[in-house]
Amino acid sequence: MSVPDKFFGRYQLDKSENFDEFLSSKGVNWFVRQMIKLAGLTKIISQNQEAGKYNMENLTSKKNTNYQAWELGKKFEAPGLDGNQHEITFDFKDEILSEHHIRLNEPETSAETYFYTIDDQNQLVMRMENNGIVCRRWFKRVEQK
Repeated sequence: MSVPDKFFGRYQLDKSENFDEFLSSKGVNWFVRQMIKLAGLTKIISQNQEAGKYNMENLTSKKNTNYQAWELGKKFEAPGLDGNQHEITFDFKDEILSEHHIRLNEPETSAETYFYTIDDQNQLVMRMENNGIVCRRWFKRVEQK
């Protein structure tokens, strides 16, 4: 099992659907939601130099995360965009890359999974769900700088 090459690249957030509703369903207050929505987001997915390992970077105007040398199906700990330490697991099944997070400071209530696909316009599509609210975010592929 490996991540297909079509996922590798640099992607900039282009548009979102139900993102405010999704954040609200998670209890994020209005002011913080506005700040989150204004922050740009770039995702970089790449193969690591080590065979069978991968990297994912999340670049924002506020905080970055850089997950290096992770393997599919293997848990690791790293800080999330919220600044808290997370247990993170990436998997790939049925053409979907998944990223599962559990905040270590509240493991019983914090599980989140993000699902990534590549659409027919070669965009990275991120899908999230909470309490029946489905959010999608589209990222356009951009040239590496």
